[in-house]
Amino acid sequence: MTLRSILRFLPIAILPLMVAACSTANSQGDLRTGMTPDETVAAMGQPDLTDNVADPNHSGASVLRYTWIDQGKSAIFGSDNKLASVQNVDIAKKVPQQEDRANLSPNPPFDPINTPLNYLFFPVKAGFTYLGAGLNCVGGGECRKPQIAPPS
Repeated sequence: MTLRSILRFLPIAILPLMVAACSTANSQGDLRTGMTPDETVAAMGQPDLTDNVADPNHSGASVLRYTWIDQGKSAIFGSDNKLASVQNVDIAKKVPQQEDRANLSPNPPFDPINTPLNYLFFPVKAGFTYLGAGLNCVGGGECRKPQIAPPS
């Protein structure tokens, strides 16, 4: 097989892959008004939250609402059980505080040389830290207890 014949059949070999990629990209996350709840589940997957809310058209009835947290979409169905509106949902993710991050971080692996030295010189390091905090307080700076990292 020559290079010319390989280059001639390459677009034909890639075409089915391109068609499959385009068809799956359009079917995921594509919500259109008029869809039934089963069609929305087929398009987006099982919803994370399902509940009934007051009808946005103020008819007094309660209507079905599906929410997908990962995709950030919420679908509200009308009284005829067809998709009436799609809304973007912004879920605020909790950002761990500094104390939480310290508790979540795993302990570093044991180093046979560095770990004993860290524990040996920890009192010296803590002493210099407290000395610096004291000098800062005497010099007119902020007077507070210093934060000292553990020896490991």
